[in-house]
Amino acid sequence: MVVEILVAGAPQGEVRYQVVVDGERVRVLPPGSAFKTAQVVMNSDYETFSGIASGRLSPIDALSKGMARISGDTRALYPGHGALLGADLLPPEVRARTTF
Repeated sequence: MVVEILVAGAPQGEVRYQVVVDGERVRVLPPGSAFKTAQVVMNSDYETFSGIASGRLSPIDALSKGMARISGDTRALYPGHGALLGADLLPPEVRARTTF
């Protein structure tokens, strides 16, 4: 399964990357990678994703409070994708360069 992340309002403009779940293996395709076709797209603003990345806000809370949205085949999020629940939605190289 592929989840595309769209972050609006980042200091460098819109940021787009993908989280790929293959069984229990999770990897991130950072901006500039050859992207795959995403089953699900999650989008929000920079402030919300900063909260998620820093651990102040869970992705589930962001979605339930209307701070983030998902589109696409949301059924793909449920069966057999437990690895996604604990996945880090921020690429390590982005986290290393980011101040929250």
